[in-house]
Amino acid sequence: MSEHMESEKIVRLLGLAAKAGKLIFGTDMVCEDLRSKKRILLVVESGDSSENTHKKIGDKCAYYSVKHIRLSTDTETLGAALGKRGGIAAVGVADASFAAGIGSLIHE
Repeated sequence: MSEHMESEKIVRLLGLAAKAGKLIFGTDMVCEDLRSKKRILLVVESGDSSENTHKKIGDKCAYYSVKHIRLSTDTETLGAALGKRGGIAAVGVADASFAAGIGSLIHE
């Protein structure tokens, strides 16, 4: 499966997770949840997020042992697919079933 097709399927699953209320939206909220509540099982980042955001998310995920993936999808497309106005650089998946479904789509 191509990286683009993979990203599209992941974004569709994220859309379902959003409707189910199982996502944490935005870099700051994701970092805060990782730090305090520890509900997030997987972090998905847009492909065009800044290097600073990518490092921040990557470092937090590594520290808290949370899987982190970066899609080829841009922030605007990700935000629109999740029903948000404007771009979304990162979302945290707070449901084991959705995290496992997304994980199964990732090339390792």
